[in-house]
Amino acid sequence: MVIKHSFTVEHDITIMHHRILCLLFTIGTFVRADNAALDAWLKRQATITSLEAGFTQERKLPSLKQPVTTPGKLALSKPGRVRWQLGEPAATLVLSDGATLTMIDVAAKTARRIAADAPQAARFSMLTGDGFQSSESFHAMFDVVAHRVESGIHQYTLRPKERKTRGQVPWLFLDIDPAKDELRAMELELKDKSRIRTVFHSVRLNAKLPPALFQADLSGMTVK
Repeated sequence: MVIKHSFTVEHDITIMHHRILCLLFTIGTFVRADNAALDAWLKRQATITSLEAGFTQERKLPSLKQPVTTPGKLALSKPGRVRWQLGEPAATLVLSDGATLTMIDVAAKTARRIAADAPQAARFSMLTGDGFQSSESFHAMFDVVAHRVESGIHQYTLRPKERKTRGQVPWLFLDIDPAKDELRAMELELKDKSRIRTVFHSVRLNAKLPPALFQADLSGMTVK
């Protein structure tokens, strides 16, 4: 039997402790570096007053084998104004003036109005909310659960910290292009386990958008 002297054992423990600290420091460095693309994109948001974009939306439902794909258009204007058009021509239209969010089913001629800050409105108003205006407010609102890089695009898995928001949107996924500090895609997992992935294209920033673009014409509509 080989018996180590106490100073040898203590030396080995010291070396092991040092290696563990180095490993934890390295992991911590990687974790901080992982958020660099996200924080750079968030920093850019302060320079953006409006946004127009086309998009393709893919909705995955547990009951369907194939996802449903629909084109659409998005317009945002700070503070809080949103126009979300699904379909061409529009089949669904969501409008927010910052105080009230109106969801319109064009074919059925029905509309529903809710407060823009209601949890049910989060999936539409999230991009113009306080959580996306700075790194500090973002990290106060979301936990970054996972991160990976695919073909140069940084993909983040987020979980809302607020229980009310999490009850409507349990998970959020962002695809960020660090070369342009641009959001390429956003995916939401809703409470019914369906997923909505929106891929953006033809983005135009800081154009002057007319207020009427965000106002709902409810003539002939049944409003709930």
